[in-house]
Amino acid sequence: MTSLVETGYARGLLHAGLAAALAATLASCGGPGNERGGLRNPDARISSQVNVTAARLAGDWYIRAGWPGTPNLSGPLRLASGGETLTLTGTASDGPVRATLTPLGQGRFRAGNSPAFGDSPIWVLWMDADDRTAAIGTPDGRFGWIMDRSANGGADRITAAKEIMEWMGYDLSLSKETSQ
Repeated sequence: MTSLVETGYARGLLHAGLAAALAATLASCGGPGNERGGLRNPDARISSQVNVTAARLAGDWYIRAGWPGTPNLSGPLRLASGGETLTLTGTASDGPVRATLTPLGQGRFRAGNSPAFGDSPIWVLWMDADDRTAAIGTPDGRFGWIMDRSANGGADRITAAKEIMEWMGYDLSLSKETSQ
């Protein structure tokens, strides 16, 4: 007796099934960003840079690019080390912004004491080796921004940070360059 595999019937069903599965998978994939209205595609992988510490982040920063929902900060943003935590202070269009960032390890922090950030997890998605530029985001895509130690210059690092943000699912068409 001839088996179904030998007849090619089963092979045909298998190929048809694989083709249908591949077509459904490709149809469900969108371009960069989240077509459901968020800042990032929730299906995109996201990770934090594990060697980023509070000490590396401490100091003055300028927001160079931001996404909607991120507090509209102007001027310098200060991250001051306070023992186990960082205190974020800055000025937004609607007044001062302040948050306590508690390190969770591996480039991850939890915001607290802040109406602007709530209790969001804030991850450092990328930071250059010389601690000059950092891409900041949240797993849920609620916030996202790129900050630099300088108000201008460093175009290569800003581009690298944008590419990292895009790779982690942030929709670059929603980002806005800021002028300090």
